[in-house]
Amino acid sequence: MGIFSRFNRVLKSNLNSLMDKAEDPAKLIDQTIREMESELKNAKKELVSTLGTAKRLDKKKAELEDEVARWEDKAVLALKAGDEPLAREALKLKQKAARDAEEAANRAAEAEKAAFEMKDTLDEIERKIDDLKARKGTLAAKVRRARQDPNDAVSGRGGAIGDLERLAGRIDQLESEVEVHDVLDDPKDRDIDARFRALERQQGRTNVDDELDALKRRLDG
Repeated sequence: MGIFSRFNRVLKSNLNSLMDKAEDPAKLIDQTIREMESELKNAKKELVSTLGTAKRLDKKKAELEDEVARWEDKAVLALKAGDEPLAREALKLKQKAARDAEEAANRAAEAEKAAFEMKDTLDEIERKIDDLKARKGTLAAKVRRARQDPNDAVSGRGGAIGDLERLAGRIDQLESEVEVHDVLDDPKDRDIDARFRALERQQGRTNVDDELDALKRRLDG
């Protein structure tokens, strides 16, 4: 989630500088707006790419489902020709295509979910940028006043600036959730998943016999 890291870098760097008396608050707010708009533009490209991935996976799933049907037709053709070993091979390939279709469907769903979550966050960031644009003059004045009067420091961190600080905290939380997911997805878990997939493939070979018998009954009936 490099997108979140980039936004937080812009937010935290500029928000900290706003309370530095050597910096011009108006220029810093303008700089924050420009940098956030640039990152937003890049992030929207990533969003389009993620949606494109979901669409490609959906297309792949449909193609694999067609392949499932084709291999079943070939198995039937082989049985009609009296070639049971060839029918068995066709059913094995049918089951592989079915597993691949299910995997493509799961990956498409994950990509689509990630895209919607990304869009929600980007919509929120875009609203904050618009708010910052509308109030940048007032906020710059508040920051100047806060620098002159330490007892009024809270005014410099109110309004849109406070919203942006809270947004930075929200982005931190999203990054933490991603990091936790990465930690949990360790090599041991992946090894266990691989072993289960091997068992499922082995079970699939025994299921070929059942499916072959079912096809025979269907043809005989």
